[in-house]
Amino acid sequence: MAEKEKKKGEKVPKEASKERVRSPRSKARDLRKVELLFQAEEANEVFVAGDFNGWDPTATPMKRHKEGLWKAKLRLKPGRYEYKFLADGQWINYVRGVERVANPFGTENMVLWVD
Repeated sequence: MAEKEKKKGEKVPKEASKERVRSPRSKARDLRKVELLFQAEEANEVFVAGDFNGWDPTATPMKRHKEGLWKAKLRLKPGRYEYKFLADGQWINYVRGVERVANPFGTENMVLWVD
């Protein structure tokens, strides 16, 4: 026998009994609620794609609200994310007041910082 067997009544040292495993609940606490907004009165459908969903253009549909305001609610870990909106099949490269960065395709991605 390579391992010692625990004898009846023998105490296990604290170091051996402490195992740090993150439960799904503790992982959920690491996530932050984020809401992305996009104004597009004429759009029929809007999606958001970015680092947070593998740039899948249909993974995160946005919901239309009053007067053409589209919203998407995300739960993300703190960090920096690049993203774009896709409105009626057209990528949106610019939204006023949002930080942007050049991408390898000659356009720009928007930047989202999650604290």
